[in-house]
Amino acid sequence: MEKVLKAAVLGMGNMGRGHAKSLMRMENIELAALCSNPVDDARQFAEDNHLDCMVYDDFDRMLDEVRIDVLYICLPPFAHDGQFERAAAKGIHIFIEKPIALTAERGKAMAEIAGKNKIVTQVGYQMRFGSAVKKFKEYMDSGRAGRPTLYMADYECNSLHGPWWRDVKKCGGQVFEQVIHLYDMGLYLMGRASFVNGYTANLCHAQVEGYTVEDTSVCSIRFESGALGSVCGSNCSVKNQWNARFRVICENMTADFTDQNHAVFTFTDGDTAETVEIAEDTDCTYEEDCYFIGAVLRKHKAVADVREGYEGLRFVSAVVESSGQDGKTVLIN
Repeated sequence: MEKVLKAAVLGMGNMGRGHAKSLMRMENIELAALCSNPVDDARQFAEDNHLDCMVYDDFDRMLDEVRIDVLYICLPPFAHDGQFERAAAKGIHIFIEKPIALTAERGKAMAEIAGKNKIVTQVGYQMRFGSAVKKFKEYMDSGRAGRPTLYMADYECNSLHGPWWRDVKKCGGQVFEQVIHLYDMGLYLMGRASFVNGYTANLCHAQVEGYTVEDTSVCSIRFESGALGSVCGSNCSVKNQWNARFRVICENMTADFTDQNHAVFTFTDGDTAETVEIAEDTDCTYEEDCYFIGAVLRKHKAVADVREGYEGLRFVSAVVESSGQDGKTVLIN
């Protein structure tokens, strides 16, 4: 009989609720505790979903009172206050939403404590689990795609979001909080980055009180392989749309992604171009949660662990650093 893991979720916003619903679908998971501030968010979720679990507004009390095998940290960036470190010290396996921290230094310390305590970790880079992204990796691993040469990505939306999101001191900015998904895709599909040149600006929201994050960003990238890339971000685009598109040009294949689940692959190594279309509505949150639990149960190796979360943090930190120096080249590795 497969081991039943006791899980807890810290933070019951959209992401916390989504992960909790995923965990409820798994036979080898018992949702033992929910923690949120205000506690009514956790209590309401438990009542709505007929959960018999403990609810808390005090994280440390939850750690002391409940046996926890796996913890989901689903807090906004500013609310991270050592919860990861305290749980890791108890040997609890941790799934944490991105960005894992607001500074690369903190991210490095988190990766070190995870390694010291030998816990399984995973960062919420759900785009990695899309159907089209998985197919791309298959073509890369088989050699059919050939060498990747160019990565082009853009993230677009138009929303004021919540008050904490509009405060750069609390969220880190749009590059940190949203566009980081596409920077991670660059690392995942192209390999590690060597250096960047970045620019950020607040062009559409300068008159909005309390809005201090950038709403426009652009970055050029050189990867360690020699491949090149660019990532753009905007919060000035079409309202009620959140688009994360990217294109990868390889020696023998060009891949056009409208999102992680939908792409057209065009093979360019023959006399006649062959195309393959992938269009599957994979529930990426559920897929990443299943993968994390599988890693905890030692069914496979972890992916997108906190060390990779730290690499992503270094990446976006370099973009912001470069922007603060008028686009000066910033070395990452």
